[in-house]
Amino acid sequence: MSYFNPERRKRKSLLPLLLLGSLCVFALYYAFSANQKTVPVLPENAVRPHLVRWLEKAPESWPAQDPIFNPAAVRRIYERTDYRLLWFDNYSLSDTANDLLKQLTASSSGNPSSMVDYRYHLGYFDRTLRDTPQKLQMAAVLDVLLTDAFVSYARDTQLDKLNPKSRPRRNITPVNGAEGGFQLVGLIAARQGSEPSGRRYFRGYTRGADSEKYSDSYQREGRASREQIDRSRHYSSSSNIRYNRPTYNNGYSAGRTSNERFAAGGLPPRNAQRDYRHSNGLPPIVRAGASENSEGPYIEEYRRFGGEAAALRSELARMRQIAASGMWRPLPPGPAMTIGAKHPHVALLRNMLALYGDYRSYSGEYNSDKFDRRLHDAVIRFQTRHGLKPDGIVGRATRQRLNLSPTARAQIIESNIRRREQLPTELGSRFIQVNVPEYKLHYVENGIEKLTMNVVVGKKKHATPEITTRVSKVIFNPTWTVPRSILVNELLPKARANPSGMQDMGYRVVNASGENLPLTPKNLSAAGAGSYLMRQMGGEDNILGRVKFEIPNKYDVYLHDTRARTLFTLTNRDYSHGCIRLQSPRHLAEALLRPQGDWDQWRIDDLIAGGDTTEVKMEERVPVYITYWTAWVDGEGRLNFRPDIYDKDGLMANQR
Repeated sequence: MSYFNPERRKRKSLLPLLLLGSLCVFALYYAFSANQKTVPVLPENAVRPHLVRWLEKAPESWPAQDPIFNPAAVRRIYERTDYRLLWFDNYSLSDTANDLLKQLTASSSGNPSSMVDYRYHLGYFDRTLRDTPQKLQMAAVLDVLLTDAFVSYARDTQLDKLNPKSRPRRNITPVNGAEGGFQLVGLIAARQGSEPSGRRYFRGYTRGADSEKYSDSYQREGRASREQIDRSRHYSSSSNIRYNRPTYNNGYSAGRTSNERFAAGGLPPRNAQRDYRHSNGLPPIVRAGASENSEGPYIEEYRRFGGEAAALRSELARMRQIAASGMWRPLPPGPAMTIGAKHPHVALLRNMLALYGDYRSYSGEYNSDKFDRRLHDAVIRFQTRHGLKPDGIVGRATRQRLNLSPTARAQIIESNIRRREQLPTELGSRFIQVNVPEYKLHYVENGIEKLTMNVVVGKKKHATPEITTRVSKVIFNPTWTVPRSILVNELLPKARANPSGMQDMGYRVVNASGENLPLTPKNLSAAGAGSYLMRQMGGEDNILGRVKFEIPNKYDVYLHDTRARTLFTLTNRDYSHGCIRLQSPRHLAEALLRPQGDWDQWRIDDLIAGGDTTEVKMEERVPVYITYWTAWVDGEGRLNFRPDIYDKDGLMANQR
């Protein structure tokens, strides 16, 4: 029998082909996976040409929108590191960079100022770090800005520029010494639970040894109680910004003494004693039994009140002169600018602020494209005069107000001269002005502003009217009778959906006899039909707050407290249904009622804490002027502008 079988040799095995195919697929998969995991590697000294050009040879070629705020310090750092990247591992951020970003974000969260975010470049990092940078120049820009942010943070921490809420208290605090004045004294015991400073998170920096070394260098002088230390923190500072402005007759004379100026309605002499001082020389910031919602002591302000029509006429002539000169040029669209920036628009900005009177400097600087400290201060003055956030950043809102032409400003001034002339020439020895576009209340005595506060005014569809009236009474723990429109459109649906919750907030239906009825479906239907009213009882939940000022008028508008305190921190504060919400109603009540007897902070707080509704009639009805001034000259001779929030000026450029 032969083992040779021709039929068997004709059949071919598929096993070798399968093995070969599997090997090919595996090789391809391995190559693909390796390619996906490959990270681009930065060549040695690859960024050196960019850094040398930006930091030394040609700083004007800096490609990023954010400027370098600490160019000298950043340049020295890169010189010592041979111009290498400091915050990157190849094209990815290092762990140190991530720690820095976390600390910068945490520090900025306690400082709502956009200037802090801008100086730390947080907006730029947020826009550019969403993806790994794949370009060499982009990585170099990010590295320089991280270094600049690190230097800014280190300086802010060293100089205590950060908000104390965002960083731990130090072991040194100013307390009032026995001989007067503040001294640096070490606290008796270290505070427990405080977070360490963010600088310890950065490589190469150790905070612990330094803090122990420096804390021993201060000598403890006496033992200050915690209450005394806390009260010593209630000090304030103010800065008077002056620049070249027209001056008006305000009752001052260079030859007068401080006491003579005070008698004429000016600032009090420095040696004037305040009656709110205690025997220990400390202001009464804390008092046992005071209400936790107390606004604190009412300390009078001393600032000249303006608002004169003659001053507006003078400014009108000045604006017409600027318009006729042809020197004004609008600021073209461009990036946001602040101190440290270098841009061709900076010279135009400087010339524009010089025309308006906010910038004053030496000759030869007007053509400079460097955003310096003097220009930064001028921008803040301009922002203050226009009701903008005084952060020194020329952003969209500031640029819009800068580009309001002198011709448009003259038209606005003309409208406001007519509004001022509709009021009495002499507004009175005591009066209240609420300027709606300014979102401010001013209480004035003998031409001096004694109290100023933020207010919330009506929305555009519920515009606060211009009225002249008087304060007839002050009501503590007031009730609120709901207006018909608010009842039908807003509260009735809520009351039907949750009657028990509305009743817990003090809402009742009031019948024709004045009886308070529960929120039953029948009573709510009667209120909806107009047979009954709805009223909220006085108390903590009352929508009018704890204090209300009756000012008789046909619009049923009044001044009152509010529970929505956060609105006072906003720049634009038109949120009400027409009434005026006050930031410090208790201070205004004290200022108005002082001439009627022993009215002070403690009496008002105790009266409010009692919970009963109390009405106090005004013996002298103080005038109230609710005005709509979009341009006026204040007591320091500064021309102020505000946006036309109700579109009354008929000028599109001034509308918000």
